[in-house]
Amino acid sequence: MLNKNLVTAISCCSITLASLFFILDSGGHIIKPKMSAEFQPILASNEFAFQKAISPSLNSVENFSKPIPKSLAGIDLNIELPLDADGNLIVGMEVKDLFEIYLSAMGEEELDEILLRIQNSLAQQLKSPALEQGYDALKRFIDYKVELANLEKQAVDPTLSELENIHRQKEILAAIQQEYFSPTEADALFTAEAQYDDFMLEHLTIQQNENLTLEEKLQQVEALEASLPEEVRAGRESAMAPAKVYEQAKQMKADGQSDAEIYQMRSETLGEEAATALAQLDQQRDQWQQRLDSFKSEYESIEASGMTIEDQEAEVNALLARDFSSTESIRVRALTGL
Repeated sequence: MLNKNLVTAISCCSITLASLFFILDSGGHIIKPKMSAEFQPILASNEFAFQKAISPSLNSVENFSKPIPKSLAGIDLNIELPLDADGNLIVGMEVKDLFEIYLSAMGEEELDEILLRIQNSLAQQLKSPALEQGYDALKRFIDYKVELANLEKQAVDPTLSELENIHRQKEILAAIQQEYFSPTEADALFTAEAQYDDFMLEHLTIQQNENLTLEEKLQQVEALEASLPEEVRAGRESAMAPAKVYEQAKQMKADGQSDAEIYQMRSETLGEEAATALAQLDQQRDQWQQRLDSFKSEYESIEASGMTIEDQEAEVNALLARDFSSTESIRVRALTGL
């Protein structure tokens, strides 16, 4: 069985913007860190699976018939892979999506089985030369993901700022992508990802600019968001909607607006089902806060009672046992600093 780190290396496609340390040669070029020994089993398994697929004497792709993992049941796995006019496989998002769907079952299946399953999927719809190109793309894709996992293990460079480290990471990421994919493939696979990373980097730059007022930062962030491609902006707005609704509801409550008005706002933005669930959550939070405030009041009375420390502790423990479950008591102690 692969350990948790190895599973993560395969099942996650890209690394987040984080501070990483890279060695530079005398010319200032970034040198990749040495591959960690813990990732060697993945590379070996990937190489073996590739050699089996392309070797007529070893090929077992067509004989693979193991039932689909439960996590993939009900998912449309029929992703049509595009070909050019000469029958060559076009390595782009369709190929990436196919690989990622099957790799999401890591942990439920062994890597060897998943690779064979992907190869079988390729064999079901592709013919030579596209089929061999699909096997090759799969091998390169897995090796690339292992490179990313290896990068995440590198130490930060304490001599650089957060932004400088992020810029350096983007450089090494681009270099690795160029190592494993042609310019056309890299453009198809990673352009959208790179655009969003650039957006987040610029967003962070604005937030850290101490020469800007809060209003100026908000204006620049709004202009930056407007510059995103439509499909990226739509996806971001969808992902950010719950957080924006939360902040809006918080402000409405502070302004004294009613629960009905807050419900209406949530319903119009997120739908009635979500609005109802959030209203119930509000009620639970209010009830919890009332219980917590009551405890604080009684606790203050105990502190002011003049009892010995031992007696005070006994009274507090009795109070917690009376009004809270064991799990809630732990939370109360954490919130009140007991």
